[in-house]
Amino acid sequence: MITRLAVSGHRSLRDVRLSLGPLNVVTGANDTGKSSLYRALKLLADIAQGRVIQSSPPKAGCRRRCGPGWRCTSTAC
Repeated sequence: MITRLAVSGHRSLRDVRLSLGPLNVVTGANDTGKSSLYRALKLLADIAQGRVIQSSPPKAGCRRRCGPGWRCTSTAC
């Protein structure tokens, strides 16, 4: 079980440190990083399971807040 999580520079998460328990509920206003936190945990799960992670820098002029090393999936770019 993951008991502590530190994320820096992933999507909208700049410097986040959390202590985690057996069950955690994440709430907050829109655009505060809830989905980014979920995606950071998903990234860790993919790495732990040996999945190949494809990433590329965001396209020039991308309007989404894609972080370094994160593949932009926006059709608006």
